[in-house]
Amino acid sequence: MYFCLMFRVILFFLITFSFVYNLSFSQNDSLPFNSYHERVVLSTSFSYKGAPFNLQGSFDSINQLNYQANLNLIHGIGVAYKWFSLNINYKLPNYTRSTEKYGKTKYFDVGLRFNLKKLYFSLNFTDYNGYGIKGADKLSDSLPVSPVGYYLNNNLKSWGLGLNVYYLINPNLNMKAAIGAVSRYTGSAHGFYLRFTTSVHGISSERSLIPYEYLSSPHSSHKASSISAIDFGAVPGYAYLNNINGWQFGAFAGLGGVIQAKSYQSEETSRSFLGLAPRFDLRIQGGYNVSNWFLMFNATFDHSSIEFSHLQYNQLYFAFQLTYGYRFKEKEDKEVQNNFKLTRL
Repeated sequence: MYFCLMFRVILFFLITFSFVYNLSFSQNDSLPFNSYHERVVLSTSFSYKGAPFNLQGSFDSINQLNYQANLNLIHGIGVAYKWFSLNINYKLPNYTRSTEKYGKTKYFDVGLRFNLKKLYFSLNFTDYNGYGIKGADKLSDSLPVSPVGYYLNNNLKSWGLGLNVYYLINPNLNMKAAIGAVSRYTGSAHGFYLRFTTSVHGISSERSLIPYEYLSSPHSSHKASSISAIDFGAVPGYAYLNNINGWQFGAFAGLGGVIQAKSYQSEETSRSFLGLAPRFDLRIQGGYNVSNWFLMFNATFDHSSIEFSHLQYNQLYFAFQLTYGYRFKEKEDKEVQNNFKLTRL
């Protein structure tokens, strides 16, 4: 109760302060970004995404198990014009690391993003299949591991469906301009924002998530074959963006929390709980961005956690993207207009 009350007070003061700030200083200012929705924008990108997680508890000689996926680079092609936008992304054939040592990860990732006035919507679904426990040979000498000490589980799945809505309180803040493809910044901007978040997420496996057979006295939660949660909450944050002589850079950073309905399930038992969990938000952008072309690097980080009395699950979703794009100039219709006038005469 105390946490919820304190959180509401913080949100109230942030909204009140930002409203007064915008009313006093931003009402007559021109917007520090340009939109190029009237121009055809073509882009190509390379991305790398991941969703590593760890399980913390008392596992005999160690207190944390780190789960890593083996993923591919992603190549993307995009086109945008006015209200239309299309991005095609596909995985490059080779894994980033040896499949013999680090296993194989099959994954599916789809998202929808759009602006509506001061709101920026981001809907994402992720499904990663295949993880390895890094340094699993420390659990037991008899545990079957790869040549680099990974305990591979191709059936271990990480999944999540989440909706994030960014309320950009200051009108000078614009997410599309921060990303830097169909819009770009021409000056500096900063201010508070709120990220409202709701998600369903978890991990599961056909066998147990932890090789508990090699533990001396495993807790019932150590035998879990799935951990999941439904949560919703808000993350207040602050953003700063700028473009100096074509060099654009900026960041969004926030800290908040969610209300969470969580559970774990094993062959022996199933437990459900209600609690609170912290959340942070971090987006970083930077690159060279002028009117006709851009080269932008975008990085996003999102953290999820579920805590039980003898086991804690922490997962970090991250995405790195390097994008080059060209904005074609608007067509000049002077000749067409002149020909039309001559025809009428």
